[in-house]
Amino acid sequence: MLLWGAAAAALYLAAGAYVWTRAPVRLLYEGEAPPPPYRWVRPPANLPEPNQPPESGTGAIPLTPNGSQSASVLADDGQAAIIFRFGAIAPRAGASTVRVSIVPLDPATLSPPPPGLRVDGNAYRMEGTYQGGAPISLAQPVTVVLRYPRHATMLLRSTGDGWSRLDAHIVAGALQIFASTDHLGMFVAAAPMTSPPVAWLGYLAGGAAALGVLAAVAARTLGRRRGAGARRR
Repeated sequence: MLLWGAAAAALYLAAGAYVWTRAPVRLLYEGEAPPPPYRWVRPPANLPEPNQPPESGTGAIPLTPNGSQSASVLADDGQAAIIFRFGAIAPRAGASTVRVSIVPLDPATLSPPPPGLRVDGNAYRMEGTYQGGAPISLAQPVTVVLRYPRHATMLLRSTGDGWSRLDAHIVAGALQIFASTDHLGMFVAAAPMTSPPVAWLGYLAGGAAALGVLAAVAARTLGRRRGAGARRR
């Protein structure tokens, strides 16, 4: 799903990718409520509620002589996204558009994660092709965003026979992890084997983060009111 109709949402995503070094942001979900239940390709046995299957996403990005337009492509359920800056996709003779797809997969069908790690959620195949079917060439990195269901601490990209760890950043309250990458392909969120494996832990974490933010806002508001009252006296 390409966000041309939702320009504000696309700008929000792009802005988040640029400012992550300065402040945490909610890349896919706004507000302080916990995100919706995670959608699994293969749900765990201890899932406390019925599973909804995850959704894929596609988008067509225009190409100019200087490369691609800025764009964001999301899975239809919002669990995965790719953010393309202006010129991120190199131009190609005879091509005026690029087709991008995001497909959820069962991570058990891929190479196992590095020793001591477990996959947290679905795997996602993210691909882009020029007209004619040739794989896209990236002129600059793109940002990959994944939702995770439990306790992810890292984002991995498949190397074909193993995994490469990306320099990832976490938005814990929204259960999201994101990183820049100079290649598309297969991506998973992962965590140490010692991290809590309970399927509903992510929902509790989201709720706790929401309560923490609300408490902080309330404290700041109360402090300002007390300060204003003291000045009036």
